[in-house]
Amino acid sequence: MLRKLFFLFSVVALTACMTGQPLYNADDVKFYQPLTSEKAKQAIEQALNYKRWRVVSADAQEVIGEIYVRSHYAKIRIPYSTNGFSIRYVDSKNLDYDGDDNEIHRNYNKWIAFLEAEILRYASMAD
Repeated sequence: MLRKLFFLFSVVALTACMTGQPLYNADDVKFYQPLTSEKAKQAIEQALNYKRWRVVSADAQEVIGEIYVRSHYAKIRIPYSTNGFSIRYVDSKNLDYDGDDNEIHRNYNKWIAFLEAEILRYASMAD
């Protein structure tokens, strides 16, 4: 009985320690309504700033952002149009990215999901 409890505890403990998940890229997310190119870019930049990402560069088709959280770093690119956007992984440090298995720390995926929702929120408020 004690061995079974130890085994069960070990399995639960190891599962809890696993932080890798399949890398999430937000692909072809549609705005609720079409925006001008400038309004789309503005909504993306505002969302990045609100979520504490730094805008590295921005042009008429793409915004590059990066974030530093303690010892963690992530860089993304956000291609966009008047109808929507995507969020694509570029680089990271200390987020356990594994290109062979296309996995990354679960916090990265949370950051991207929250950023995606925030971009849609700012886009819905665009005049």
